[in-house]
Amino acid sequence: MQIVSGRPPRSRYLERGGAELSREARKRLQWFDHYQAHGRHAALTCRYFGISREAFYRCKRRYDPQNLATREDRSHRPHRRRRPTWTAHQAARGRRLREQYPRGGKDKLAVLLRREGWPVSVSMVGRILTSLRPRGALRAPVLFRVQRRRGTAGRPWALRKPKD
Repeated sequence: MQIVSGRPPRSRYLERGGAELSREARKRLQWFDHYQAHGRHAALTCRYFGISREAFYRCKRRYDPQNLATREDRSHRPHRRRRPTWTAHQAARGRRLREQYPRGGKDKLAVLLRREGWPVSVSMVGRILTSLRPRGALRAPVLFRVQRRRGTAGRPWALRKPKD
């Protein structure tokens, strides 16, 4: 970084009581001072400070000379994406389709909704159905009980399928 006026950028901000730079941030600032002073030679800078080029270029990508806070460490906490929300129309249409096809699961309902022009994923349909159950908006489909023959305990492949 070239200092034209004899002061580093944003030095007045730091003088007025702005945030003090940490030791790591000052070290990164030295990297870029050396980088600018030696003809923008990244390999030479990395060798001089004993850092990888990957680390240097990652910091360079973030570097803003007008904001020295970009030199500070960032949080390593993972970014949490907000789950996509569905509209009331999608939920109502999903409920109507479920009433029409009571044995249809989220896979089938997602295909039917997509045919109608609703851009939904299978997991979104599953979340819609899960949110409708506690409110009593959905009735659970009737479960079929299969009669077990004698001697088939522990052998689920030996069960007869219902005639319908």
